[in-house]
Amino acid sequence: MGSISDNKIIIGIALIVAILAYSYYIGQLFSGVLIALLVLVIFLIPVKDIGGIKASKITSAQEEFEGLVLGDSRIYEKANSFVGIPIGIVLGKIFGRYESVFTVRSDKGSVIVVYSGICPVSKDGNVRVFGTWYEGENVGIKGSFVRAERVVDESSGLVFSLKNQSTKEQIFD
Repeated sequence: MGSISDNKIIIGIALIVAILAYSYYIGQLFSGVLIALLVLVIFLIPVKDIGGIKASKITSAQEEFEGLVLGDSRIYEKANSFVGIPIGIVLGKIFGRYESVFTVRSDKGSVIVVYSGICPVSKDGNVRVFGTWYEGENVGIKGSFVRAERVVDESSGLVFSLKNQSTKEQIFD
């Protein structure tokens, strides 16, 4: 029994041949070639390679550190799905999630913090960050970075926490 990718290639080639034969039979070879190219792209390009590089964890345990924010946080929307019809103009909606990125100077040096949500912190503010350390080389960062699950802005008293972190209230108190 072949692997899934081998079966996928065989099925893709069989579909392409069937589409070309049928389109030749009905006299629409040009449209058949276009449909065959579409099937070729769908079946033969691996989706996992399109997804990008994944960062690997340095430690599986979550750590807390405190530091001074070196610059205002950048908030951007990361697209993750699309529903609609792309015809000339796009009719539909792109769904995404917000992520905040900022740099903190701590006793470990300068650390890049990525928070999955809106986390507006200001330059020269004092923050406490609770999160997991990741290697940054795979994603283009020299050194490591922290994927924060909770950020406490001590300058303004605001607490930014992901939904699944409500049970870890005791750690910061």
